[in-house]
Amino acid sequence: MTGSPPPWPDVAAFDTAVQRAAFPRHGRLAGAVVERRGGLMRRMEGANAIAYVLRAPDGALVLRCFKERPAPALRLRYEALEKWAARADAEAEGSWVPADAEWVEEAVRIDGHWWPAVVMEHVVGDSLRAHLEARAGRREELTLLADRWREVLAWLDGLGMAHGDLQHDNVRIEEGGRIRLIDLDAVWTSELSAEAPREHGHPHFQHPERLRDGHGDRTADRFSALVIQASILALAVDPGLWDDFHNEDNLLFTVEDFALPMATPLWFRLAASRSVEVRRLTALLDGACRGPLSEVPPFRELDAPEPTAASAASAGWTLTMPVPAPPVAPPLVPVPPAAPVPPTLPVVPSVPSVPSVPSVPSVPSVPSVPSVPSVPPVPTVVPAAAPPEAADRAASAPGAEDRTVPFMLPVPETRRGAPPVRRPVLIGAGLALLMLLAVLIGVVR
Repeated sequence: MTGSPPPWPDVAAFDTAVQRAAFPRHGRLAGAVVERRGGLMRRMEGANAIAYVLRAPDGALVLRCFKERPAPALRLRYEALEKWAARADAEAEGSWVPADAEWVEEAVRIDGHWWPAVVMEHVVGDSLRAHLEARAGRREELTLLADRWREVLAWLDGLGMAHGDLQHDNVRIEEGGRIRLIDLDAVWTSELSAEAPREHGHPHFQHPERLRDGHGDRTADRFSALVIQASILALAVDPGLWDDFHNEDNLLFTVEDFALPMATPLWFRLAASRSVEVRRLTALLDGACRGPLSEVPPFRELDAPEPTAASAASAGWTLTMPVPAPPVAPPLVPVPPAAPVPPTLPVVPSVPSVPSVPSVPSVPSVPSVPSVPSVPPVPTVVPAAAPPEAADRAASAPGAEDRTVPFMLPVPETRRGAPPVRRPVLIGAGLALLMLLAVLIGVVR
């Protein structure tokens, strides 16, 4: 009778065994030792496994040791992935996006027993979280990253594969920008459709339905892929989102945001983004949260330039046409004031000379009044208009747009040197002439 299996080792037991290099003497782990930095092991602990960075004769490796006894289907999953990777390398070298991984049944020896683990390729590069934190606000770089992310999604969809746990720490960006995927415990393929993975993905990246019932098929990545795409492009135009909504365990969204679509501060911030593409993806994500996981838009819709009225209506949004801004009035161009035109003084007609009256014997003759010389007319002086070049220079002068010229009626000025008006003298001469005529008439009578 076979006894019950020994209890699964805890994290401390795995740490001790890895430090002692308790690995098999054959295979990829032969001669491997744990890498250290500052005297400490290079290790990363996730929800389901601990990953150690090892230095082996053939290069760096990653050893993933499970915190709990894995399901039997997990071994089948990694064996299927090895076949997929070999086929992809044969079809197009370098096209395989997930890290190379191998299931090793006897990987670590603890207390006289061998325990399984996964030996993976060590992907050198930043996690998506570190990459975005260092580049938030760099629009060109993050737009290019978003384009490459769409290519990865199209590649997975073309193979009929789903990663199952797309999140910030499982997406790595190598030097040169190539995107790689690690942690393949929840990968779905058609060969494994009957073996549902135990993992349902990171809560801050998964549809609420998947967290409830563990839904898994080739569409499992659509929601988390949309979350990542919207986060990348939102940070490209609004770097302040990182400080306001990142909490070290997400990018921007949290599980609470998915439970309350368009009802949390992050939704309002993204809906008001100055990027049309961010607003479009926000509308798609809002509709995805409200509907079932099976109706999440496919990857190809991430390439749509703008939402249509039908897609927006299905997502619960109303499209409004942008209201054009009112036209800006052109700046006022100062008009040089017209030169005042002095009025023409009226010409006083010359008074005709009065003929002398015949002399009367008893009255001496009165000398004739000399004629008053006529006042010459004052010429009208009209200044020449300024040439067009002068007006243009005046309009383009600094500060010209701020000057306004009030309209005023020209005030005539007294011209210096003009002959005086002799109106009072003429009136006096006329009165004297009338009195003389009256005297002459009286004498004749």
